[in-house]
Amino acid sequence: MTAGPFKRLASFAVDFTLMIAIVFTTWRIFGSGILERIYDYETGDAFYLYIIIAYHYIGVVIINYIYQGLSKGRTLGRRFLYLSMSGQINWWSLFVREVIWKFYFWLFIATFINYNYLFGLFFIFPILFLVDFVLIAFTRSRKTIRDHVTHTRIILDDVVYPF
Repeated sequence: MTAGPFKRLASFAVDFTLMIAIVFTTWRIFGSGILERIYDYETGDAFYLYIIIAYHYIGVVIINYIYQGLSKGRTLGRRFLYLSMSGQINWWSLFVREVIWKFYFWLFIATFINYNYLFGLFFIFPILFLVDFVLIAFTRSRKTIRDHVTHTRIILDDVVYPF
């Protein structure tokens, strides 16, 4: 049985929290000290902020890709909620699914289509989440666009009672 939208969102929240914790911890240990030595951030230049944002965004993308690949799509959040990924699971399909469709497509939509970042953050991201929610909740296949493109699906491994 294919998983519903709330379980998929909850597993994404667990995995995303884990990735954020790893990226922020590595930034505190390694990144901030190195950047302070090579860049004078007290000049008020916004370049320092862009470096920090790029590090965190790229760090989450890389950590997620490696995490998905090593676990073969069976991440901690999916295990916790009795979900698993099935279909063609290899490094290329995970790259297309997780890096291109999940992260960079959303980044492109939110930042490059419009000129106001806050508009993208508060208007475009909820629309993208809503599109995923509608595709998972109300279609027969319960698959998002990235699931169709990569020929994968998220299935429920738990017992489903008829009542």
